Amino acid sequence: MSRYPKYLRMVVAYMVALILGSTFATMHFCGMSATDSFYFVVQTLWTVGYGDVVPAGAEGRLIAIAVMLFGTVGITSALGVVGGMILDKHSQRHATLEREVEEKSRRNLEALYRWGEGRGLSREAIDRALEEIRDEQR
Repeated sequence: MSRYPKYLRMVVAYMVALILGSTFATMHFCGMSATDSFYFVVQTLWTVGYGDVVPAGAEGRLIAIAVMLFGTVGITSALGVVGGMILDKHSQRHATLEREVEEKSRRNLEALYRWGEGRGLSREAIDRALEEIRDEQR
């Protein structure tokens, strides 16, 4: 699971670069203030788009399109990383439980063999009886 913090840092860096770059681009090309520019970029990135702050001209539209496209990549990447972390955690837990079940089954079978040997039963006889029980359960 050590690769996920690296990926998460990369996605966060990507999103920060996108937000800051887009903010500076709208400030420079559209003549917006820093707060209006930042507000516009964040609301566009998260698809709110209230429309109360809109950059003027073709440059503003191109910046908005870039924010939408690159923002979608960033958001879906972040969701993929978090989903992968959850899936890996679940897979690790599942593997641990399978190992525990196998170990307990092995110990129970050994205990059954010891019990049977104390009563004069061979391992083969116990295995045949267990197989008959399994067949009846199917």
